Amino acid sequence: MGHAGLTSRGKQRTARVYHSPRDRCGRNGPQVRGTAPRRDSAPCRGRREAALMCREVIGHCCLPFCAVSNAGMGLIGPIECQTIDEMKTVMDTNFFGLVRLLKEILPDMKKRKSGHIVIISSVMGIQGILFNDVYAASKFAVEGFCESLAIQALKFKLQLSLIEPGPVVTEFERKVFEDGMKMDLSAADEETADMFTNIYLKNYKQIFQSLGQSAEEVAEHTVKIILAENPPFRHQTNTLYTPMTTLKYADPNGDLPIDIFYKMVFHHDKIFSASLNFIKLLRWRSRKSFDLGKSSSQ
Repeated sequence: MGHAGLTSRGKQRTARVYHSPRDRCGRNGPQVRGTAPRRDSAPCRGRREAALMCREVIGHCCLPFCAVSNAGMGLIGPIECQTIDEMKTVMDTNFFGLVRLLKEILPDMKKRKSGHIVIISSVMGIQGILFNDVYAASKFAVEGFCESLAIQALKFKLQLSLIEPGPVVTEFERKVFEDGMKMDLSAADEETADMFTNIYLKNYKQIFQSLGQSAEEVAEHTVKIILAENPPFRHQTNTLYTPMTTLKYADPNGDLPIDIFYKMVFHHDKIFSASLNFIKLLRWRSRKSFDLGKSSSQ
């Protein structure tokens, strides 16, 4: 399930969390994601209830507070096999869910000239991935929206931070994979259906096992950004994925990342598979490469 939360912060930079989950989509379509542990939680059964919760929390909050948007729906597969309604549902949750939250909290934040908005985005808001067309589009929308809004926010002394995880090993991802396995591919041509089944789905688990983070790791990164004195606008949680997103900025024409991904998938699949296995063996090093603020004495 997806989440939106409001946290109030004291001088000691600790946070109290007010939390509102969204309902899971109850069909074999997009799947709603949520990973964060809940405290002081109140279930939200609709948009109106969510708006009322936001107003109630803001009204009782005297300290600077942080809004966290973690609404997420996944949808994979050939677009020929996805309905427009399914695509709209993903956009409505991933993008417009964030917009609705900000419309509720921005006016008060602007009056206070204080606040921090943390959005759980994705590396797929920077780099599109095969058969994640609609999901990537929703995250690109989030990134562009926030990048534009950040300029205005500075005038009101507000901070925006985009948390950009790569693959995260959760129940959400498992359900997306299972739905992909059951997808009706009859609307796709034979070559595209084979590509989705025997290339994408075949490598799905291996990619998550090699590159995936736990929900707890992403949560730790998020907490660090929330409590930071000068939080960054963008923060990628997975150092193993950084070289892939860096390709996007290395070529202004945009051809380099597309060409490299194409060759990895279709020309050098054995090398790609071997590389994933090698990365899996070295993951313990990457976990030490990011200091999460824990004392070395612990």
